[in-house]
Amino acid sequence: MAQRGKGSGFGRVGMWLVAIWLAMMALAPPASAGEVRFPLSIDYEILRAALRRHLREQPGGALTLWKTPDGCGSFVLRDPTLQPADGRLKISGRGSAQAGFHLLGWCWASVSWDGYVDIVGRPEIGRDWQLRLRDLDTQLYDERRQPSGIASRVWEVAKGWAESELAKFTFDLGPPIEEVRAALALFTSSAPTGPLATALRTIRPTGLDVEPDGVKLGVALDLPPAAATPAAPEPALTPAQLKRWQTTLDGWDGFLVFVVKDLGGANLDPQVRSELLDLLLTGRHDLVAVLGRGPESGVDPVRQLFLSTWNRLRAVVRQTATRPGDESRALRYATFLAAGDALAAIEAAAPAAGVEISADGLRRLARMLDPAYAGDPLEYSELSDAVLRQLFRFRDPDAPPRRPRRRAPSSWHWFMPRTADAAEPDEWSELARRLDRWVPAEEELTAYRQTVDRLLTVAAERTMDPDALDERFDDLFRYLVKAVAWQESCWRQFIRKGGTVTYLVSPTADVGMMQINVRIWRGFFNAEKLRWNAAYNVGAGAEILVQLLIRYGAREGKARLENAARASYSAYNGGPARYSRYRSARAPAALRAIDQGFWEKYQAVAAGRAEHRVLCLAPRTAPS
Repeated sequence: MAQRGKGSGFGRVGMWLVAIWLAMMALAPPASAGEVRFPLSIDYEILRAALRRHLREQPGGALTLWKTPDGCGSFVLRDPTLQPADGRLKISGRGSAQAGFHLLGWCWASVSWDGYVDIVGRPEIGRDWQLRLRDLDTQLYDERRQPSGIASRVWEVAKGWAESELAKFTFDLGPPIEEVRAALALFTSSAPTGPLATALRTIRPTGLDVEPDGVKLGVALDLPPAAATPAAPEPALTPAQLKRWQTTLDGWDGFLVFVVKDLGGANLDPQVRSELLDLLLTGRHDLVAVLGRGPESGVDPVRQLFLSTWNRLRAVVRQTATRPGDESRALRYATFLAAGDALAAIEAAAPAAGVEISADGLRRLARMLDPAYAGDPLEYSELSDAVLRQLFRFRDPDAPPRRPRRRAPSSWHWFMPRTADAAEPDEWSELARRLDRWVPAEEELTAYRQTVDRLLTVAAERTMDPDALDERFDDLFRYLVKAVAWQESCWRQFIRKGGTVTYLVSPTADVGMMQINVRIWRGFFNAEKLRWNAAYNVGAGAEILVQLLIRYGAREGKARLENAARASYSAYNGGPARYSRYRSARAPAALRAIDQGFWEKYQAVAAGRAEHRVLCLAPRTAPS
């Protein structure tokens, strides 16, 4: 009894404590906003150009930091560079100084100096978004980089003037920040009083860091706590809503193409361009996977695609932005990066902040890279794009064949040497004509197989790039083209459906003999020809395969040549990111089966044992 009474008293005290705590919580201010930070990185070339303008650079690259009215005293800095120095900025360059007094039109008792100048300052950012240099310190060195012995009185005057002039330098970061703010405003799916719209009014600088590749401005905003609302089941989309959903995905693809073309045009580095192609194709494979799944309740597919692509994209943008050249372009790229980083940071910190990767937002983001672009940067078209082809060295299947590899002649034709099995000039178009809408009857199977076999051989010959691949890949590539056509379509471009001949198409919109996805390869090839022209479809498949062989297969084939074919097919089937799938123990069983099926077909083709099996017919209908 005593123990129960003691427990009862403690319970009453505990209830009072809970009541007092609840009352205090009711009177307490709401939970503080969550701070989200993102960077705006300014490359040293941008700041160097701004400094040159501020100091009124003269012809020949001279910057006059000090000059007396009579012209007898001056301090000049030439071709300065900017670099980090223990958390500060160091301005370095060749320098010269002279001092004397003016009398009767002449400079008398002149003292001169030539050597090197180092000016170190601490960058500072104000609430007005102006970058300034503070705590300046100037040092002179002689030609051997030793402390200079310039006359102290002259130097004190020149030093004071130089540091005073640099102290007036400002670099306005307000315009790029306003551009970021305006772009982010277009990504809010809520009203002007929503979480993101409210947060944009709190954007502020948080400091500067001096890093190896530039000065990084920290930017912050405060996201108010979002009210937790239970997600209600969403009704099925109407046909009109489904079309809008697909149009949104088309806009994302248009945005990605625009950015890739802009970056590729600004950067001639083959490695960067290869990374851009990989990024574009991987992004499109992801997009096709989203389309295959269809709309999912509560899921913004474009936001997912943006976030999965952004880290790779920002690395290429950053690399392109730091290349010497157009400083205004570099600043636009820096602004583009800041806006994308802000979107990614907001989404990571508060998925319920009301971010929607809208078409208008993507357009504003794209135009940061090229404000003068007159068209719609989100345009979606199935027409061929000459810029994409040129950037990534893709050849149109109907274009003249690549330069053949030089070989010793195996036969003579009239008075000129001719290689064995070389295609006649008109054979390509003749094969296309013969296979036009041809769905073979049983008695035509042998002739059909021989015609397709010749088409695949000619396509491999026309497409092989001897400048990028050595001779050991020649036979492998021919076997690869034939095995892929077998694996993908059983050597069929057309089928009969309901009494009508039409092109072969898969549930994921892969078309024709090589099962080329029109969305993934949009812009590289003519979509209608992919559907209705067997030779064009095979030529496009061969072009894709040779590009994948160059980029991935050849690397995989160093240890074992046949691995080049296996890696090329894995990339062909699953996208560039999957080129090593054929040797991955972690690949899903269904995908391993696909790769194994291809490998068996490749071995049969290489050994000359494929024969009628390439048509995938039942034994009783197989040609003899």
